[in-house]
Amino acid sequence: MDPPPFPKLDVNHLMQKLTSDEKIMLTAGRDAWHTVPIKQFDIPSIRTSDGPNGVRGTRFFESVPSSCFPCGTGLGASWDADLLHRVGKALAAESKVKGVHVLLAPTVNIPRSPVGGRTFEPYSEDPFLSGMLARGLIKGLQGEGIGATMKHLVANDQEFERYSISSEVPMRALREIHLRPFELAIRCDNPPWAVMTGYNRVNGLHCSEDTFLLSQVLRREWNFKGLIMSDWGGAYSSTAATRAGLDLEMPGPTVFRGVVSKAALGGKKISQQNIDAGARNLLELVNKVQESGVPEDASEESIDTPEVRALMREAASSAVVLLKNQAPPHQRYAVLPLLSHPDTQSIAIIGPNAKIALLGGGGSASLRATYSVTPFDAISAAAKGAGITDVKYARGANGYKFVPLFGPELVASNGKPGVDLNFFNENPFAVLKSKPVYHVVTTSTFMFFSGDLPSTAVNLICWVEVTGKYTPDVQGDHEFGLASGGRAYLYIDGQMIIDNWTNPVPGESFANHGSTELRATRTLNRGQQYNLSVRYFYEPPALYPVGSQKRGGIRFGVAASKPQQEFIDEAVTVAQNVDKVILLLGLDGDYECEGYDRPDMKLPDAQNSLASAVLEANPKTIVVVQSGAPVEMPWADQASGILQAFYGGNEGGNGIADILFGKVNPSGRLPLTFPKRFEDNPTYLNFGKGHNGKVHYGEGLFVGYRYYESTKLAPLFPFGFGKSYSYFSLLASLSSPKIGPNETIYVDITVKHGSWFRPGREVVQVYVQDVESSLQRPIKELKGFVKTPVLQPGESREFSVPLDRVSLGFFDDHEDVNQWVAEKGRFKVYVVGSTETETKELDLELTESFSWI
Repeated sequence: MDPPPFPKLDVNHLMQKLTSDEKIMLTAGRDAWHTVPIKQFDIPSIRTSDGPNGVRGTRFFESVPSSCFPCGTGLGASWDADLLHRVGKALAAESKVKGVHVLLAPTVNIPRSPVGGRTFEPYSEDPFLSGMLARGLIKGLQGEGIGATMKHLVANDQEFERYSISSEVPMRALREIHLRPFELAIRCDNPPWAVMTGYNRVNGLHCSEDTFLLSQVLRREWNFKGLIMSDWGGAYSSTAATRAGLDLEMPGPTVFRGVVSKAALGGKKISQQNIDAGARNLLELVNKVQESGVPEDASEESIDTPEVRALMREAASSAVVLLKNQAPPHQRYAVLPLLSHPDTQSIAIIGPNAKIALLGGGGSASLRATYSVTPFDAISAAAKGAGITDVKYARGANGYKFVPLFGPELVASNGKPGVDLNFFNENPFAVLKSKPVYHVVTTSTFMFFSGDLPSTAVNLICWVEVTGKYTPDVQGDHEFGLASGGRAYLYIDGQMIIDNWTNPVPGESFANHGSTELRATRTLNRGQQYNLSVRYFYEPPALYPVGSQKRGGIRFGVAASKPQQEFIDEAVTVAQNVDKVILLLGLDGDYECEGYDRPDMKLPDAQNSLASAVLEANPKTIVVVQSGAPVEMPWADQASGILQAFYGGNEGGNGIADILFGKVNPSGRLPLTFPKRFEDNPTYLNFGKGHNGKVHYGEGLFVGYRYYESTKLAPLFPFGFGKSYSYFSLLASLSSPKIGPNETIYVDITVKHGSWFRPGREVVQVYVQDVESSLQRPIKELKGFVKTPVLQPGESREFSVPLDRVSLGFFDDHEDVNQWVAEKGRFKVYVVGSTETETKELDLELTESFSWI
């Protein structure tokens, strides 16, 4: 039984009683996820947990299952702050059953490049949309007593050399673009209780040591009262970080906040005031999360209720954007929705991602889901419900970066999907009578032994034997893959087929702390059972690098293997013999992952060839792209229907099916610009390896749509783009044609559902243009938006969008100004609805110039 919730603390009294050593203890973690308790003063340990789209709990390896919501860009595609609020409440409920007090979310870094490894994790390329959606999630979490942690402050936008790279950002771009979502969420009635610093440097200084960012901007300008913590392994000093205002070093045990801080205090490199500030902010956070009722060191459980499933399904369909929907050649009607076509008697589901549930991107956002729904299963069920009984399938291509993990064909000794793991503290492959010190049956062949295992009996230097029985469901060649954080062999029926023991080569697995993947192909018989085993040894390096993971990890997988053209030919044959095709393409959490960036925007391997061939074979093909970030679509002109599905979490498959069959009228809008080519994006020459440890933000203010509109370079699909199965009309006016300093006016908007059938939702976007600015500014910038409730055919609703000084100002970085400025003169206000809706243009005048900080 869990202990009772802890009582509130008398912070002022404690600050008088605690010694300097005890206060220093409070400013560092106890372990990977907990802060340090001080029992004699009844100060509890509070628990943190990843992440942005779910609550993993305290373990990567065999974690307690969690509800997985869509990835950040998928939630961003909803343009729905109310949905984010409800997702926040659901994450708070999951936090409570996992004993979590502080969730490490939301992520609001600006994805300046489409190929950043974590581009899938934040909400949008636009700081206003990102900040306002973050407000919704924060309100949902903290309204239930669970602390939110905005991350990663700031310009933490690439994975290459992420611990050391210096983001060289002009001050205007830093203020107007990269700091703006943090500012919007902090300077409001419900600011986050914590902020996490980035790994990187900004203009030469590590974020965790930057007095300008932490003390001047956060504390003095924005009046932030919460806790400032480091990213995990993102504290690099005691003195500089403490003086800058970093309150908490994570994870524990401490590297810099123990004897190092004591020596620095004794040498007066840091002051008692510095120490007190961090300790006080930690104690104040303890009091805030006390309201959650979550006890200290609670057990971990899952939530899986009809209500949570319904919310995840709603979020998954909201993450789908209808990009194209037109009539195929020689047809009268648009290809979607499928239920509107009584002639559809047979469908084919084709693609390498059809039978895989793509929950989200890789890294700290990944988790073990309570359940998952693949597109194939969801579409097949929806088709059956619609009376379509002829459903065919073809894989079409292999498109993996790492060989896919084993599925239910691999079983453990208990007969359930998974494998047996035996851990040893001596070499069992040399000492035959060695006894395992720990045994567990896993559910996945991705095993990241991060932090503490469920047993403390396993030494840091350890051996592991993995065993299972594999029964292929297809005949022929199978490709096996093995990557590891230590040394490993893979055996089939006692025959070693992969040697990653003799000379493992460092690679991208396990957040760049593992090896490259080695592969081998074997011919297997369908239905025959094979004994599979892996032998593994881990010994940590002599000098443990920052961010390294205890005991490494193992991942191994299998896939049917044959020449890509054979896969494509099979898919073409299937496509030619059905009425319609749903073609599922995209990336996965191996391509989009914390730890490394993508080299380009291309789809994997033969997916583009597959798309062109299937679209030629059957023009009534709907292409569904699942990815967290933009991909190139060289076949887009061929396609009659295109959906961008992002990563949809547990209910991703049902979210796609609901849109395809018209159960849900699509209302998603792109939170990112999709360029035609990788070379078209504004960061093409200023991203990645940079120059001598620096990456220059050469695009300045012109991130995303700001760049494409200013250069008149047409993207494949613009920011804010998205279609509906319905038509909406807009009326818009200003509550006043003039606005003065510190005033707020309103854009009054009437939205009417103009179709004669099918209820639907509209997204209205409000942009502002400074016509007479003395400094260069983007052509227009998003300053407001509305997501309507479901409108019935013919129904009208009225809305008001506020415009204030934040909507009009820019940051003047001249040394004599160095503050926000709004200049008197003419402005244009643009009100934009669905793709087919006419843009409304309104005139606004600012009567007087003014400034603020």
